[in-house]
Amino acid sequence: MTEAERKRITRDLHDGVLQDFSYTTAAIGMMVLQAKDAKLREQLQAAVEAVRRGAQGLREVVNDLRLEDEEDRPFPEIVGALVRRSQTMAQRVEISLEVGEQVPSAPLGETGTQVLRIIQEALTNARRHSEATRVSVSLEMDRSDLLVEVSDDGRGFGSESSPGVGPSSMHERAALIGAEHEIESEGEQGTRVRLRVPLPQGVLE
Repeated sequence: MTEAERKRITRDLHDGVLQDFSYTTAAIGMMVLQAKDAKLREQLQAAVEAVRRGAQGLREVVNDLRLEDEEDRPFPEIVGALVRRSQTMAQRVEISLEVGEQVPSAPLGETGTQVLRIIQEALTNARRHSEATRVSVSLEMDRSDLLVEVSDDGRGFGSESSPGVGPSSMHERAALIGAEHEIESEGEQGTRVRLRVPLPQGVLE
């Protein structure tokens, strides 16, 4: 997919399909108010919730597509924007960001994009599945390596439960940029996603 095609798809989804979702939600909502039959109202309300879930999922897809447009911005700035977007989608969750003084402000190109995807996946998992009330993202330097951690106070997952496809996706992205990736989680003990990323040559010069 070319840059122009991705931008066109993003624009069409945001300005077209998402607007249609909003109209549909409002229209069905009016039907709920006008319906006299209790069973019908219940069915219509279920339809409203389904449309809202679809719209939320589509917004996240649009945000995914927009990430690659930001490769040339300072890396900590992009992470900050990602955290703020995640916060708007998780009003009941407190999401914080801490950036160490030595973290470079330079763009990180493809390395930065893959790290952003991993952070985004960790935030999405925490928001959707962990029932967390607090999530923290930290960026620090250890010599020439960038250390990234996303931790939450959610329910975690024990050895008998499956964390889903997210961890495997994060591991594959980490492998693409030669990064070390680990997930630490126990039932009712929260989850910590850690990443050690060797930065591209020239970033620290």
